[in-house]
Formats: sequence, C-alpha cells, structure tokens
Amino acid sequence: MRILITGANGEIGKEIAYQLSKNKKYNLDLLISKKNNKKVKLPQTQLFYQNLLKPINLKIKPHVIIHCAAKHPNSKLGSDMKNIYNTNIKITKNLIKYANKIYVKKIFFLSSIAVYGKINKKIVYENSKIFKPNLYEKSKLLSEKLFYHKNNTFQTVCLRIPGVFTLNLKKDYPLIIKIFKKILNDENIHAFNLNEKFNNTIDVLEIVRFINFALKKKEIKGEIYNFSGSKPIKFIEVIKLMKNVSKSKSKIINKMSNNKSFIISNNKISKNIKFKPSSTKKIITRCCKYIIKKNYA
Repeated sequence: MRILITGANGEIGKEIAYQLSKNKKYNLDLLISKKNNKKVKLPQTQLFYQNLLKPINLKIKPHVIIHCAAKHPNSKLGSDMKNIYNTNIKITKNLIKYANKIYVKKIFFLSSIAVYGKINKKIVYENSKIFKPNLYEKSKLLSEKLFYHKNNTFQTVCLRIPGVFTLNLKKDYPLIIKIFKKILNDENIHAFNLNEKFNNTIDVLEIVRFINFALKKKEIKGEIYNFSGSKPIKFIEVIKLMKNVSKSKSKIINKMSNNKSFIISNNKISKNIKFKPSSTKKIITRCCKYIIKKNYA
C-alpha cells in the first residue's frame, strides 16, 4: 500500500512517518514544504518537496493520504490569523484537487478538537454546538466541509484530536507538555479544576494504531470522529501519574479559576468503527516514560 504523508517535516507528520515505516506492507511518500529540510532516512520511503500553496504536480499515485500539514497559532505566522486561515484553506483545496485527479481511495485528515470554539459543556460530542471559533478553528471546520463535498471521489476519515502529547520538550504546548516539563524540573505545579475528569490528550502512537486498524478493515464509515484518550481520570491523578513516573518532587498547588473543564466523548469512533482508544492513563504513562528514556537515559 502506498501512503502519502503531508507535513512530513512537521513534528506530528515526522513521528507518524517513523511509526508507519516499521510496517513492511507500506511504501511511504513523505511530502515536505521546505527544500532545506534534512533528508528523512526511513525504510521504504521517498521524499518529495511540494509547496502546498501551489497546485500539486507529483507524479505519484498513493492509495491513501494522511493529511498533517497545517498552519496554527503556534507556527511562524503567529498571531496573523487571517493568513493562517487562508493558508490552511488553500492547502486543503489543492490537496483535494490532486486527490480527485489521481483517484485516491482514502484520506485521513487530522483536524482539531478546537473546532468547537469556546467549549461550555461538560462532554464534547461530534454534534456539540460550535461557539465563537477563531479563524484557525474556522479553517479546520471549512476544511472538513471541503473534504466531505459530494463531488469528491475519495473517502475521508476526519479525526478531531486534542493537543498531541509529542516527544518535543522545547515547546510549551499543549498544557500536558508544559506541566510535564515543570515536573521534570521539580517545579511546583499550579493547576485548576484538579478534581474534574480529564482525557484531553492523544499521542502519535495512538493515531498510528488507529490508522493501522482502519486500513485493515475492508469497510469503514468515512465520517468525523472525536479522538482522544478513553477512561477519563481526575486531573490531579494525571499530574500525580506524571510525578510518579518521573519520581518528581514537585508540589501540586490548587489554583482558583473560572475556566471550565470538559471531557471528550469517543462513543462514535467506538460504536461506528469498533475501535477502542487507549486509556488516558496508558497514553500519559507511555509518553512520560519514553520522554524520560530519550532525554535522560
């Protein structure tokens, strides 16, 4: 099976490529956006440069596309939200035109749980009301609609994911990484809503596990799915878990805040596809252990 990964020079795309390269049944085409990127040395892979803001003229015909490429508020465009919006929509339109032209069978689109905008509910479902999304979030929403246009010849599986727990400790987002960095440095943790349930996390291993699962099935409903850790646990337990794994001396300090917490429902992906996401505890534990092993072994 030939798989094209957009944004293969980005943090998430690069990790997805690394994990999928372990499967000998896949041939990977890695799409990067900058010519000066270091060549990715992975088995059964080819590297291609393509400015996704221009028409895609690749002379390859993948069976599947995993779409990771996107601009977000933490990118170099920063606070230029209008530019972020226009960039993401242009990328989506160019990719769709290319996919239709070469008759791609399936696209996995990494959207965001942020599409719901300001979340005021305790539980977020796929049909939850969208309230005051910003331009970045609107770009994800419109991209979803474009991928599901009736004229497309391919099937799209859209995953609305929370902030990904990656292995990069150089950044301060999502929140779970920011807290874990403090824990590794034995700094005090100031957090709010400690007794509220939390499953607002995912990692690349879980995303790849789902992709492998979905590609093995002959039929799968190409719909929009929330995708996060299952079995929510109290946020204080999340912090304690990270402390225990790293043997940290950090103290947890309860902070008063009006911010509301929410959990993400995985019911649809479990029911429609029969895929059970790993537990929140398992995802956090394995990420923490791997980061410690990578940075402190």
